[in-house]
Amino acid sequence: MEVTSNKTFQVSADIDYVWSVLNEPEQVVVCVPGAQLTETIDEDHFKGKVTIKIGPVTAKFNGKIEFTQRDSSKYEMAMEGTGADISGKGGATMNMSLSLKALETGTEVTCIMSVSITGRIAQFGARMIEAVNNKLFDQFIQNFSNLLARENVETDAEFIAAEAEPVKAASLVGSVILSELKKKFGKKVDLE
Repeated sequence: MEVTSNKTFQVSADIDYVWSVLNEPEQVVVCVPGAQLTETIDEDHFKGKVTIKIGPVTAKFNGKIEFTQRDSSKYEMAMEGTGADISGKGGATMNMSLSLKALETGTEVTCIMSVSITGRIAQFGARMIEAVNNKLFDQFIQNFSNLLARENVETDAEFIAAEAEPVKAASLVGSVILSELKKKFGKKVDLE
């Protein structure tokens, strides 16, 4: 099952600063819900793990990510990632491209990401996976914006430790279901 996300968002930081942070996976990984960097192989290759819990299903992926393109003159980069569920019951691949555009008040970030998932997580179906992916992406955007707003990213161990928690998507699933119900039945749906 494959889902694709195309997001454009703005951050209130200079384009060169945003580019420098994006080129430091140790900094960016703390913004990705449930992700952890486990090894730096070289400047373009890394190993890591991601843990996602959706309802009763927990998937733990060990994987590799590679920068396949970095063009600082155009502020564009691309990455590929592969991972295997440690239970042996599935896997995931990811392709992502990022581009930056300078604005008067900061930087516009455009990201296109394609994720292909097999195994236990895929049983939830494309609509649920896409909705959960969008919620996780929104969390990343918020975390990344918060990271850029901090003055000393490189030495802020407290921020890094606080953001390294695994993602528990159960509340995301609830908000996704509520969102789908609202789309179907109108804004008056309330589960309180």
